[in-house]
This record gives sequence, structure tokens and C-alpha cells, in this order.
Amino acid sequence: MEEKDETMQENQESQEEPKDELTLLREQNMRLAEELAAAKDSELRSLAEMENVRKRLTKEYDDKLKYANLNLISALFPVMDNFETALNHIAGDNPLEALKDGVDLTMKQMRETLEKYGLKEIELNIGDEFNPLYHEALMVDCDDSYDNNKVLMVLQKGYTLHGRVVRPSKVKVNKK
Repeated sequence: MEEKDETMQENQESQEEPKDELTLLREQNMRLAEELAAAKDSELRSLAEMENVRKRLTKEYDDKLKYANLNLISALFPVMDNFETALNHIAGDNPLEALKDGVDLTMKQMRETLEKYGLKEIELNIGDEFNPLYHEALMVDCDDSYDNNKVLMVLQKGYTLHGRVVRPSKVKVNKK
């Protein structure tokens, strides 16, 4: 009988060992599955970060290309200003009408060329609200016929290049 008890006890021990081993294997399997999930998550995050860096670098490169002509365009502002001054000083009844037409056409062509490259004139009229993002106040005056912070005179036109102000409009502003 003692032999039977020992045999049963050995059988029970041998049966318990596989259960413990099976449990260990399951735990190890779950741990490995968690590590695999963490590794996949890390890989996805790394890929997403690389994609974000690529997009940022592409945008920076595109911006460099878009604004590459900024110096050229800035250098042409005085030319445009001189054409406008010449046009303002030539009277309509003047025998120099042909000169006026030529300067007019040249100015028009220059504007069209610069607009093709993204330059736009800042729209501004007398009596418009002064906006420091687009206008630079060079003079201040007090005129009762206009409200406070209204533009009284445009001294020099302003321009944007692809939506960015490259030269603000220089104005005279009403202050009460």
C-alpha cells in the first residue's frame, strides 16, 4: 500500500510540474506578446516621427524656394517708386503724352511680372483703418473729418510676397 501511495504521489508531482511549466510558458508567451506590441508601437512612432521630419524639411525647402526672389523684388521697389513719381509729375495735356504712355506701359509690365512671381500690392485707401501689420506710420496728423487711427495719406505703397509683408505701406495716420 505504501508503494501505491508513493506512486500516486509521484504521479501527482509529475502532473503538477507540467501545469507549472505550462503556466510559466503562458506567462512567458504573454510577456513576449507585450514586448512585441511595445516594439511595434515604438516602430510606428519612429516611422511617424520620420514622416513628420520629412514633411517639415519639405515645407522649409518649399518656403526657401518660394521666397528666393525676395532680395530681387526688394531691390526693384525703388524702380517702381520712381516710375510712379514720374507718372504723377507728367500732366495729361503735356506734349510729353507719348513719354507718359511709355512709362505707363513699362510700369504695367513690371507690375505684371512681379505679380507673376507672387508680389501683390497692399490695398489701401484714404480713410481706411491703420493696421500695424500692413502699414508703417511715418507721420501723424489731427483731422476732424476722419476718425482716430484712419489713414490720411499713402506716402508709399506696400507689398506682400505670397501673403507675407515684404514692405509695409508708409502712411500718414490721424490721431485725435
